[in-house]
Amino acid sequence: MISLIRPVFRVILVGAIVLVLAPAPVCSARGMPLDGLWRFALDPTDAGEKQQWFNQRLPYPIRLPGILQAQPQISGLPIARDTPWVLSLYDRYWYLRDDYKDYTEPGKVKVPFLSQPPRHYLGAAWYQRDFDVFQYQTARRFVLTLERPHWETTVWVDGKKIGSDRSLVAPHVYELGTLTAGRHQLTIRVDNRMIMPYRPDAHSVSDSVGASWNGIVGRIELNDTSRVWIDNAQVFPNLGTRSMLIRVKIGNQTGISGSGTLTAIWPDIGAVPVTWDEKGGTAEVDVPLRVDQEPWDEFNPKLHALRLWLRGTGVEEYYDLKVGLRELKAVGKEFVLNGRPIYFR
Repeated sequence: MISLIRPVFRVILVGAIVLVLAPAPVCSARGMPLDGLWRFALDPTDAGEKQQWFNQRLPYPIRLPGILQAQPQISGLPIARDTPWVLSLYDRYWYLRDDYKDYTEPGKVKVPFLSQPPRHYLGAAWYQRDFDVFQYQTARRFVLTLERPHWETTVWVDGKKIGSDRSLVAPHVYELGTLTAGRHQLTIRVDNRMIMPYRPDAHSVSDSVGASWNGIVGRIELNDTSRVWIDNAQVFPNLGTRSMLIRVKIGNQTGISGSGTLTAIWPDIGAVPVTWDEKGGTAEVDVPLRVDQEPWDEFNPKLHALRLWLRGTGVEEYYDLKVGLRELKAVGKEFVLNGRPIYFR
């Protein structure tokens, strides 16, 4: 049975400001954003995997990206004086103090020493939605990206377990492989307990700064690419020589070697022949920097568009990046950015 703790939801969207010094990749132009309405259920007793919720249809609506604790009413999860906070409170018996007695009654609890959320929940929560695959996509490779979950995720597609990930500093990225045409069910279990032995006052997990939330925020996206694709690209600008070196990693799931051309559009065009074996390959291409292309710094965070195009037999994939032209190095005891001393604060 799926938990009958019934949530009522209001959407809280969390944005992020990203300072880009290196390229921020977008693999293929065929991205499918998965933000919007999902299905949802709480799993406070960890019954979901045993009862195979990934093969069921979850009962309640919720919108993602979002944070579970920010929802205004979730029956059964109010703040109480015995709420199991992640943070090790400075005074665990604060509710025995006379000056806090007015804040210990149900519905009126106010806990000192932390940024108190409207609701508190530690444990598993399940998120689920459907998506469609078209006939022309059936020979392509699918990748699911969860930009910032908190913090362990486990993913199923049509009841098949894809894998698990746990990271607070990097997106959770799942290889789904090829999918048949038609409708598919995506299920994600998110567990926000202390999965790893972090300090309970660490800013990434502590209640004191509201960081014990459950949910998925940021970009939630499904991408499809060819089974030979641009897996990664690194850009190394050299302002002294007015040139830029681009290093590319080519992925291959076909098990067959091949060859083609890698083209960089920047706005000048550079092209090199490339090959890959049954496991993939690498390539490098140089492009010149124009005099009118502004460098990046914190006062002028100028970013330039770069498109990489991989073409070969049965392959035509592109990879878009935003590039900041900067040159950071140490000179004596100082860091120097684009020829000017910089102070990190």
